[in-house]
Amino acid sequence: MSLAYRLLPILAVTLLAGCKGADDAATAPAKPPATVEKLPSEEGLYKITLSPQAAARFTTGKVTQPTLPRRRTLGGEVIVPPGKTIVVAAPFAGTLSASEGKDLPQAGQRLTAGQEVFSFTPLLTPERYVPTPAESVQMANAQATLLTVKITTFGEVLKTTVEVEAAKIALRRAQELLEDKAGSERAVDEAKATLAIAEKTLEAAQERKKVLDELTLNAKTGRPDPVAIAAPLAGTLAKIAAAPGQTVAAGTALFEIQSLNTVWVRVPVYAGLLSEIEPKADATVARLRRNDAQATRTATWKDGPPSATSAAATVDIYFEAPNEDGALVPGERVTASLALVAKAASLAVPRSAVLYDIHGNTWVYEKIGENAFARRKVHVAHVDGDSAVLEHGPAAGTEVVVDGAELLFGTEFGAGK
Repeated sequence: MSLAYRLLPILAVTLLAGCKGADDAATAPAKPPATVEKLPSEEGLYKITLSPQAAARFTTGKVTQPTLPRRRTLGGEVIVPPGKTIVVAAPFAGTLSASEGKDLPQAGQRLTAGQEVFSFTPLLTPERYVPTPAESVQMANAQATLLTVKITTFGEVLKTTVEVEAAKIALRRAQELLEDKAGSERAVDEAKATLAIAEKTLEAAQERKKVLDELTLNAKTGRPDPVAIAAPLAGTLAKIAAAPGQTVAAGTALFEIQSLNTVWVRVPVYAGLLSEIEPKADATVARLRRNDAQATRTATWKDGPPSATSAAATVDIYFEAPNEDGALVPGERVTASLALVAKAASLAVPRSAVLYDIHGNTWVYEKIGENAFARRKVHVAHVDGDSAVLEHGPAAGTEVVVDGAELLFGTEFGAGK
């Protein structure tokens, strides 16, 4: 028998053994990406050890201990700032009508400055005037009445102009006496108040004169031509108190307009907490609609009118928030995050590192070795932006899982199996 024939059985056995070894390697179980074992020193907690490939999917960060301002979140209410609501009244008796070819604006509609709301036809006699063109005596009376009203108004303008000048002189004199230590601040304040009243009276008289100067008697009917009652500024029409066809007396409120480019937020604060609020600090105002892209905005402190609610033992503080988009509506409930006086060094972790279980407990995953992690209980005091401030937790400098903590939570409790 040749050598080749003698080697054939040996080669066959070798090939069979090699094939069996390959099959055994293919059917062997793969090494798991993570193993979970109970920690001997921690009751109910487990150590999770990941393979290097699995550990590369996680991002870790360190527990920090920054000095952060403490904050308190309270409820607030959006209100119209003082002086931003204007009530437009009838300058004298007359009849209202809608603008020719236009519909009457509705409450809630935004108006531009100078936009006409009513067409106003004045009445020049105490009773409702129904002119008769054939009666020249009545025509003369109407013209004389209009002329008398114009002269009276012109006299009011001159009188109030003199009063304004006198008030300015009195204020200047009071200020000089105060500088010379011969006067009082009270006298200066009273002089300022007198000047402000005189200036407002002058503005009203000038506006009345301006309207009267535009009036002319129609030669055919003897009636004055209608004048426009327009919005004095751009804003929202809050309320309409009259209707077309209505005859109103002088001074009757016709409509209200509100300027809401900025709004105030009134925040009731418990009287015992008021001393802890940082005065003059900005607040973060958030709408209750969290899915709104404009839900959060910064509001500045305002020295508003003193107000309180004795039944709730609260004192009101005020903030001014921008509202060019008109998102905040008067009467809307919002939350306000207020800065507190004391600042302290607190433990903090990225907000994404904190997990909540079904009982509301908060946890983070601490790195305890090479590719090894364990769950640690923390107590979140509050959230400041992207950071979660802790009352207690791992020491500063400890590495915790920032991205992927949910996967470790599922692995520990079997949800990922």
